Amino acid sequence: MSNNNRDSGGRFAASVDDTAILKAIDQAPGPVATAAELADILPIGRRAIRERLLDLEERGKVARKTVGARSVVWWLSRDDTSDDTPDFRSGFGALTGSDFAEQVEAVGDDLDQDFRESERELFADADNTDA
Repeated sequence: MSNNNRDSGGRFAASVDDTAILKAIDQAPGPVATAAELADILPIGRRAIRERLLDLEERGKVARKTVGARSVVWWLSRDDTSDDTPDFRSGFGALTGSDFAEQVEAVGDDLDQDFRESERELFADADNTDA
């Protein structure tokens, strides 16, 4: 039996580093990843991936949710402030740093005001026809 994969303390050394696991989660086809999906991408098994994900969760790098009797999904934690967490807002391109949210809110306020005015007119007419 070979001891090539053991560290100086006799423990098995990780064959995949944390960065590779985080990168695999980020590159998963959906917003979340399962250990099985990560096992298809990385050269380690599901059990090893689950253990590593639990460790990453304790350190605030990933978060998880149980979505079935035995199904767990994982994603990159929003609380992680390290450089290996992608800036999801950068994907909005021209809208980044703009006042787009304020513009949407202003349009919503205008629509609310128009609705209230139309409602007053409608019910005012209804009150006049009842008399």
